[in-house]
This record gives sequence, structure tokens and C-alpha cells, in this order.
Amino acid sequence: MITDEKTIDALRKIFKQIEREPNVEPKMARKEDVKATLFFELDENMPERLFKYQIWFIQSNQTAIIISNNTKESYGLLDKENAQTLENISPNK
Repeated sequence: MITDEKTIDALRKIFKQIEREPNVEPKMARKEDVKATLFFELDENMPERLFKYQIWFIQSNQTAIIISNNTKESYGLLDKENAQTLENISPNK
């Protein structure tokens, strides 16, 4: 569980950099490297929303593929720099 504000801010910036491709349903050849559940407060008068992410770190080009259960996000790619930062933050690695 990640709770410190500095790491949360870093994650927030990284997730804004994901190049999204909604309505794509990829099939991955291997199990994800990291599973993450993020809590979002979309409206202060509503309960927080939970979104689940599966993350694959692609060693050949040092990028990452991220799949979300949020239909607006679905499938996304993360560039080399942000993928490396995310991999360094990931508690499962």
C-alpha cells in the first residue's frame, strides 16, 4: 500500500502521461508484472471509486502496457521514462 504524498503525486503525474486507446481489448501473452488498485475521489459528495490496473513492463523497449477496468481508460501505453519511474515505485518489483 502506498500512502505517502510524494509517491502519490509521482503516480498521479505518471498516470496522466499514459497514451490511452479506449475500446481496445488486448490479449497479453504473459501474466502482468504488477496489479494495482487506485482509489479516486471523483466528487466530494460521492464515495470514492476503485479502479484496477494490470501493468506489464516491456523490457525490449523499456515501456509499459497498462490495462484498466475503467472503460474510459481501457488500454494504454507508457513511454520509457515514465515506465522506468513507475517500475521503481512498484512495491511488487
